[in-house]
Amino acid sequence: MAVTKFSLFYLSVAIVLIISQIQVSLAEMMPKGKTKFKFLSNIYHQNGNDGTQVADNSGREEANVFEPMIFIETQISEHTAINADFVFDAWSAASDTKLDGFTGASGKGIGPQTRISGNFGLRQEYGSTEWHAKLGFSSEYDYRSFNGSVGASKGFAQDNFTLGLDLRYFADAVKLFQDITPTNTATISDYLPRQVLAISMQASQILTIKDIVQLSLDFVRATNNLESTASTVVIGGVREVESLPDSRARYSSGIKWVHGVGDSSALHLAYRHYFDQWGLSANSISSSYFISLRDDLDLLEFSARYHQQSQVDYFAKSFDVSHSGFKTSDSDLEDFDSYELGTAYAYTLGDQQVLNIDLENIVWDNGVNYAIRSNGLRYAYWQSSIGFEF
Repeated sequence: MAVTKFSLFYLSVAIVLIISQIQVSLAEMMPKGKTKFKFLSNIYHQNGNDGTQVADNSGREEANVFEPMIFIETQISEHTAINADFVFDAWSAASDTKLDGFTGASGKGIGPQTRISGNFGLRQEYGSTEWHAKLGFSSEYDYRSFNGSVGASKGFAQDNFTLGLDLRYFADAVKLFQDITPTNTATISDYLPRQVLAISMQASQILTIKDIVQLSLDFVRATNNLESTASTVVIGGVREVESLPDSRARYSSGIKWVHGVGDSSALHLAYRHYFDQWGLSANSISSSYFISLRDDLDLLEFSARYHQQSQVDYFAKSFDVSHSGFKTSDSDLEDFDSYELGTAYAYTLGDQQVLNIDLENIVWDNGVNYAIRSNGLRYAYWQSSIGFEF
C-alpha cells in the first residue's frame, strides 16, 4: 500500500485495477517453460486549488507522476508458475515542494521523489482449485513496507460458479512531521510502525451463455500512525499537523454484471458500497462497453464512473483552539462527488521475431482517463502497455 506525502487516491485505485486485470490475464496456466511478460507505463497529472490541508495555505494540490511497471510469469511445471512484478515511481508534488522548501526534510529542499516496489509470487493449479502466495516490498523517502499475501479459488458445478478468498498483511513504516510551526524549525520523525490487514472474498456465477455476475466483499483494518505526512490543519489561524485515530476499519461490497451484446460487444455494469470506522461512506457506479474489432483481434473500450462520498467525522476546513478531538482537513476525507470518463484500445500485433527471439501473442494497449471532483480536484492519466509470450 503506497502512502506518499501528497494525495493520489484515484491513481491508487486505478493502479489496483490495472494490477488486478493483469493478474487475471496471467492466470491461465501455460505449457512448461513458457513465459508471459508485460511492460506498462502510467503518466498521471492532478491539479486543484482547494486543498485546505496544504501547508502554505495556497490550496494547491498539483502532482505529476511517471510510473513504469513490469509483470512477468514463468511456467516451471505443468501445475506451477512463478511470477514477479516491479513498480518504479518518480513524482513531484506541490505539497512536497512546500514542506521540503520550508524544512529541508528531503535533504535538498525542492525536488522530485522516487519509489520502488516489487512482489514475488507462486501459483499452483490442480483441477478446479488454484492457490497463490506473494511476498513484496516498497520503499520511498517517507514510507517503506514489507507485505505478504495468500489466497485460493475453486470452481464448482463444472466451473460455472467460482469462489475465491485472499488475505494480505502489510508491515509498514512511515515518517510523519511532528511540528511545523514555526516552519523553519519543523521536524520529521524517524520511521513509525503501521500495520494493515486486508481480507477479500470474490464469487462469480455464469448465469447464461451471455451473462456473468461477480460479487465481492472486502475488509481492511489499518492501525497505528495513520496520519498523512504532508496533511496539516489550521487551529485558531495557526498551521499544525493533523491528528487521527490509531485504528481504521474499512468495509466494502460490490456487484458486477457482464452481459454479451450480440457477437462482438459486451457491457459491464458495477456498483460498490463502502463505509468505515471514521464515518465515511461512499457509493460508486461504473460502466464499460467493449467492442471487438478486426475479427476479434482488437478491443475498444469506453468507460464511465460516478463516485459519491461523505466526509469523515473528524473533517473541517479549520478548527477553533478549543477543539480537543481528532482533526483533519485532507480533501480526500471530505464529502464530494466525482465523475470519470475513459477510453482504451487493445491492438493485437500477433507473432513477431525481435532480436532473433520469437514473440507470440503481442498486444499493445493504450488508454486515457479524465476526472473531476466537486471539491476542485481534477486529474488525468494515460496508460500504455505491451505484452507478449515467449
